[in-house]
Amino acid sequence: MKYEIKVLEPTDLWYIQNINPETNKFYHPTKNIPLVQQAEINLNNSGVIIQKGALHWCMGKLTSGVYKTDNRLKDMWVSLTTEMDYNAPVYQGTGTVKLEPRQKGHFLHYTPIDLSDAEQWEFDDGIFQFCSDNVVIGAKKLKFRQQVAASNDGRWRIAVTALREQKATVVAATNSPAKVVELRQGETLIADCDLVKGFTKGIEEDYRKLGHFGKGGGEGYVWYYQGKGKLLVCENDAMGLG
Repeated sequence: MKYEIKVLEPTDLWYIQNINPETNKFYHPTKNIPLVQQAEINLNNSGVIIQKGALHWCMGKLTSGVYKTDNRLKDMWVSLTTEMDYNAPVYQGTGTVKLEPRQKGHFLHYTPIDLSDAEQWEFDDGIFQFCSDNVVIGAKKLKFRQQVAASNDGRWRIAVTALREQKATVVAATNSPAKVVELRQGETLIADCDLVKGFTKGIEEDYRKLGHFGKGGGEGYVWYYQGKGKLLVCENDAMGLG
């Protein structure tokens, strides 16, 4: 599975009819240029699982279906400790799959993450975009009502792990640039905003009060991470920097 994130721009005819063709195409003081972002996935005798409702169109020698975990993977399924099946579209074969385009102002930053058979990731529901088809996927509900209220990315977590002795790829998307950081044993990460968008097995997440407002001081509710593993972090989240 290979992919490319493209920014599509209007035709030359649109520019001729609307603005001076020599004007900067990414900004114009009087016209809103309708740039579009689109993910294009190229398959070569391989497969991809995409977010529900994300398909724009596809072409090639492809078969389509719905991803479901079968009995052969039951032992791995149990290890995910998920609460429900995760059904999603899957496309297999050779060809091109294009996802729904996003209009300017709603572009995303895409981050590829490689998974080995010993690694399991959990992502916020709105963060998972697509992955190779050699994985096991399940869904987990956020534990506390406060977590649901504080999360910007849905009420569910998507748990993904690669099949045994295989390597898989998951592509996540965020509103601001993201990077994978490693949390070592004995370290903690405390955040006053929902800047962690995913983490590996071995990381414990909590949403708790850190002190109290008023005379007691403190931050109120914060996101708290400890353990040993990796985190997908958006340091610029909620800053409006894109």
